[in-house]
Amino acid sequence: MFCRPWIMSSYNPPPPGWPAAALRPCLARIGARIGALARDRKGMSAVEFGLAAPVFLAMLTPVIDLGLAFSQQIRVNQAVESGAQYATANPYNGTTWATNVSSAMTNATTLSVSPVVGAETCGCPNPTSTQIVTGSYGTPPSCGAQAGASDCPDSSKPGYYVTLSASLTYTSVMPYSILGSSTVLSSRADVRVQ
Repeated sequence: MFCRPWIMSSYNPPPPGWPAAALRPCLARIGARIGALARDRKGMSAVEFGLAAPVFLAMLTPVIDLGLAFSQQIRVNQAVESGAQYATANPYNGTTWATNVSSAMTNATTLSVSPVVGAETCGCPNPTSTQIVTGSYGTPPSCGAQAGASDCPDSSKPGYYVTLSASLTYTSVMPYSILGSSTVLSSRADVRVQ
């Protein structure tokens, strides 16, 4: 878009009103180009996407963050489950057993979970929840009828139980997450070992 300026010389004096006359064709071409650009719809989708994408990403990030937290919670649950499998498959024998159960939990996941293996207790299953009912059922290593204790309320014999738990601190991806800046994810299992 080239507009030729009026050349001033002594041989060719400018007519009166020369600037308007010189710029009129140039302004007409500029106006025609701006009008064509305003009618052109080729880049409209890109502009709309550029305006809408940040809004959608801002709405999607907490959903992704929540999904990552659920994924890590499942992995913590799986770590406790593998500790429970080890506990039921191997007889209780004191401190090395607790260390082995703890290792089974940490080796079950790539997350850095904090496993806790509780002490062996005597008890009965609770008919209304997953908690173990302890009380007058004896203490390890003598549990149940051999210790002079009564049977469980459901007429079963008291057994040896160990509580396993693991926890992990989840740090959210974005600071405005639904979960807050960090959340403790935990899981627990009560395992009958004998």
